[in-house]
Amino acid sequence: MVLQMYGVTNLQRHIRSDISLAKGFEEMVKKDLRFEIVVPRRFALVCFRLNPSSLESDSKSVELLNRKLLEWVNSTGRLYMTHSIVGGIYILRFAVGATLTEDRHVAAAWEVIREGADLVLIDES
Repeated sequence: MVLQMYGVTNLQRHIRSDISLAKGFEEMVKKDLRFEIVVPRRFALVCFRLNPSSLESDSKSVELLNRKLLEWVNSTGRLYMTHSIVGGIYILRFAVGATLTEDRHVAAAWEVIREGADLVLIDES
């Protein structure tokens, strides 16, 4: 049905656009030293976590911090993310996939995530 409705060319364009947007998000995450990419990006999915050096890799504290961040981000209603556990590490999942998503939406989502990180880190100190 999707192929009939959009056609192969438009579906390819959409997938390539989502991947490109996810690459851009991944670069934003990499530039903020409070965050880390946990597993390599796959297609339009970026798996990352907040892991400030101040916590010195205390895994329970890092997990709790990320749980708080995810809860805060989702509570804003401005974007929705999910989590997973990979190799015993609690991670945040950012997926690009909506049809009308543009660079500005990804940048706005990153700003929400950064704002949440600022707030949860203040609460921790």
